[in-house]
Amino acid sequence: MSDPDHLEVKLRLCLSFLIKEVIALDPLARRQWLYTYKAIIQYADSNQDTLTQEQIFGADIYRDIINQVEDLIKEEDYEGQNYNAYKSRDPNYETMFKKRVKQIREDFPIPDQFKELTS
Repeated sequence: MSDPDHLEVKLRLCLSFLIKEVIALDPLARRQWLYTYKAIIQYADSNQDTLTQEQIFGADIYRDIINQVEDLIKEEDYEGQNYNAYKSRDPNYETMFKKRVKQIREDFPIPDQFKELTS
């Protein structure tokens, strides 16, 4: 595999992993992540003449990530459905994980029509 092909595969894999990490965040942390990176993109769009090509390219990458994350959020049946979906359930953190899930469900309750599916 040539170097450019190898780098492209690596980049696609990294982007895929990052998108999965963001979609699996606590809904509040996910909102904050989106808010922060949307602000960075707005800054980049407003200040293109003072930024390097690398910075502009970086903002474009984040724009693509945000679009994909937002598309996945739209596919959720309810907010928080994908919380911790791709992370291991490390036994050392199981108690804290259960506590956090309970806190999330207080702020982002599962709609009644989906409760049986999550049990």
